[in-house]
Amino acid sequence: MKILVSHSFFLHLDAKEAKNRKPYPPLASITLIAWLKQELGLDAEFYDVMFDENPAGLVAAIRECQPDVFILYDDDFNFLTKMCLENMRDAIFAALAESPKTGLFIAHGSDASDQAEAYLNAGFDVIVHRNAEKTVVDLLLNYRENPNPAAYRELPGISFLDDLQVVHQPQTKTNLPMEFAPMPAWAKIDLTPYRAMWRSAHGYFSLNVSTSHGCPFRCNWCAKPLYGRTYKAISPRRAAAEFAFVALELHADQIWVTDDIFALKPGWISEFADEMAALNVRIPYKCQNRADLITETMAAELARSGCAEVWLGVESGSQRILDAMDKDENIESIKTASHLLKKHGVQVGFFLQYGYLGEDFSDIRQTLALVRECLPDHIGISVSYPLKGTPFYETVAAQMGQKKNWRDSGDLAMMYRGTYHPEFYRALHSYTHHYFGFVSLLRSQPLTKRIKRVAAQIRHIPGMLKYKRIMKAYL
Repeated sequence: MKILVSHSFFLHLDAKEAKNRKPYPPLASITLIAWLKQELGLDAEFYDVMFDENPAGLVAAIRECQPDVFILYDDDFNFLTKMCLENMRDAIFAALAESPKTGLFIAHGSDASDQAEAYLNAGFDVIVHRNAEKTVVDLLLNYRENPNPAAYRELPGISFLDDLQVVHQPQTKTNLPMEFAPMPAWAKIDLTPYRAMWRSAHGYFSLNVSTSHGCPFRCNWCAKPLYGRTYKAISPRRAAAEFAFVALELHADQIWVTDDIFALKPGWISEFADEMAALNVRIPYKCQNRADLITETMAAELARSGCAEVWLGVESGSQRILDAMDKDENIESIKTASHLLKKHGVQVGFFLQYGYLGEDFSDIRQTLALVRECLPDHIGISVSYPLKGTPFYETVAAQMGQKKNWRDSGDLAMMYRGTYHPEFYRALHSYTHHYFGFVSLLRSQPLTKRIKRVAAQIRHIPGMLKYKRIMKAYL
């Protein structure tokens, strides 16, 4: 049985990410290929659309391969695919319109789950939802023995068309055990263009590693279509082995840990640090975590294991807004986490989110004040994005128009009625970046660097003034 696997993220179709020049391989896609080899003995082919400017390459790959099964398997571990971007959906639908229907066409990903009917009408036969690895393995096992729709239609966790009506089977609660997860099939992907882009733009090469699935917390804007409120992790020993492979065999200079929350299980990070020391491997990595999980011990062990950068889901400097989001976190924990990480030499990133329901300018001032007080090393800014399946989406659905998704990651469209005009939030986004650049001068540093920094920071003043004037026009 010939199988072709691909994904839907075209870097060229996301202007913001194309400018950032930090492409990461579709980790979930090549991990699925490894699962198929391990569980079914199937050697799937892979086509990478990352650097394609249009769908023509994917169409050509389908025509050349003539697969019995084509699987569009998006990278569940990458926040960009979780955004359900319209540009990527349009590109895949265009590819299907031009491709020969050579066999069974399967789609999996956040967008395919949210927009199952659209994907089915575009030409896919099956949409695979939650806990997809096991579902895909079971589906192919049945289909290999009996290549017709009856072979898979009783499986849980899928959607398909029956007499032009969408049938959604009950979700499956089981998946293949993570302790037996194979290493991603890195040999299936050409890392040359990734390495070249990273090193030419940034002077180093970063690759991605996943050590866990899911998140058990309840933030009401966070979409969890693929794993729900669950958390499963590989062992510290297995994680260390994968870090070593990526560093020594793939020659990465840095690792991005894609987990929603890294090292959540008690004691995991200490064991991981021990395993990294035993392997005598030291590679800097960045990860995401919750502020209330950063203790003195956690910060120290993160640093000991090689962690160079932790991104915290801060969202807002207003406790009122955090409570409305069901973050189950407080402002003091953010301040404490920032202090502890810096104390142990770990850089801090703040994810900030503007425009949540009920947020007013006093809340925004508190967010800016928190940035000034904590002085993180990096910030990322977005506006609240109602994704299907979240309590937040259900709350604002009646306010939403025809537009339900962003076109690319820099879209920042307000798709419901925020407190202020949408242009206010675009200006606020730019203002915050300039403000952050300006207040970064307050960091303690040697005199010579401080003098250079002052000169560099002056350039932020015109931007701050410009975007402040725009914001005032909408207050």
